[in-house]
Amino acid sequence: MEKSSKHVKISVMNNQTFFWYDLETFGLNPNFDRIAQFAGVRTNMNLEVIDKPLMLYCTLSPDYLPTPQSCLITHITPQIVNERGINEAQFISRINKEFSVPNTIVTGFNNLKFDDEFIRNALYRNFFDPYEREFKNGCSRWDILDLVRAAHDLRPEGINWNHKTEKGNPSFKLVYIAEDNNLKQEHAHDAFSDVEATLQVAQLIKEKQPRIFDWALNIRSKNEVKKLLNTFTHQPVLYTSNEFTSPKGCTRMVMPLVAKTNMSNVIYAFDLSQDIAPLLESSDENYYKVPGLVKIQINKCPFISPLSLLSPEVEERLGIDRALFLKKAEYLRRQTELFKALATSKDREFPPEKDTDLRIYQDGFTTNRDKYSFEIVRKTPPKDRLFLTLQFDSEKANQMLFRQVCRNWPEVLTETQKKQWDSFCATRLLSPPGLNSISYEYYIRKLEELLNDVNISGPDKVVILALKEYGLDLGKKLLGKGTES
Repeated sequence: MEKSSKHVKISVMNNQTFFWYDLETFGLNPNFDRIAQFAGVRTNMNLEVIDKPLMLYCTLSPDYLPTPQSCLITHITPQIVNERGINEAQFISRINKEFSVPNTIVTGFNNLKFDDEFIRNALYRNFFDPYEREFKNGCSRWDILDLVRAAHDLRPEGINWNHKTEKGNPSFKLVYIAEDNNLKQEHAHDAFSDVEATLQVAQLIKEKQPRIFDWALNIRSKNEVKKLLNTFTHQPVLYTSNEFTSPKGCTRMVMPLVAKTNMSNVIYAFDLSQDIAPLLESSDENYYKVPGLVKIQINKCPFISPLSLLSPEVEERLGIDRALFLKKAEYLRRQTELFKALATSKDREFPPEKDTDLRIYQDGFTTNRDKYSFEIVRKTPPKDRLFLTLQFDSEKANQMLFRQVCRNWPEVLTETQKKQWDSFCATRLLSPPGLNSISYEYYIRKLEELLNDVNISGPDKVVILALKEYGLDLGKKLLGKGTES
């Protein structure tokens, strides 16, 4: 995949390019878990590689324990990343530089719901604006997973779709699509191998079904999506989404209803295959429970398409009764009081996160003054950062700064700061914040269970032993635990 020239690199700066990427992580919670491996490669708009691939590992700081199950999938251990990697501040700075090349379309396979969230949180922890790289200097982002689903549902010709799940649903796992179509994927769940497979799947769709590929690419901006989800005419459209997955496919005819008043990137729509009575009978606090009511996030590249993509064969295969669904839409169009209620309806409430690391979406956007201050932080040598006297608008910034320096450059800490950091790490190991985070005691106990499991393979037990050794070393250093579990 190495194809590079001075001419090509210059042209990249003047024209749109794709940057295809994938992450392997130490867990599934992007607010708390950490990235293990990054891989990416740049192509032109014809999907031809135009630069050398980039591969990075990210070291782990001692205030965090990886999820054993994630390591068993990737076979990446803390020892591997700490030997081969760079610290998180350097890691995310290098990625952000690549993503921010003017006119870059950053894309992957399920990156919008998974990988991009990890990227945002790493940027947030390291004094970058979490969102700028997504829109500044002509940059944007995309995700081909819903394109794959739409190709399966609407234009399947020329592509093999052999694998099914246990429920009989079409399987869209990258490894299966690659296998079905004789695409190269040497090591699934290795970041670079997944990037290669993602790019080949994109090339396959672009070759076999170029019109649906181009359509998906052209509607990736939220402004284009809003044009299709017209909340004035309420014209029904097709919506392809994971939430609709069934043996028939992932596409339903939906009717755009209303934009959410307090959430500019959310539009409510209704799945016209569902009964409309529960929607009409529901109350303000229960709308989120109504079957068929969907919240479409227009800033996450939803796959929306016109009804003109439907042929009689596709309608029959997807179970779409066009005549009946259009009658339902016409009836709903007259329910103006419903639209008003939905626009201002209450959202399902979740308890706010208290820990600074987890509050990326709870404290508003970064102010211009803080952006200026954050740039000063990034340019200041690590040994001097904790002595800065900046006036941050964000109350949490000083706490974030302490954590950032400790995690990335512990060698610059004073003795007092080291004691404070060790105390923080010990608390973190014993009682970590965040959904599904694991404590030290659970970590060691789970690894013992896995080691005693006769169904675990030899290579997996090597990973488990490495994880146990890492955990015991942390326990001895930070918790005064012995070397035996």
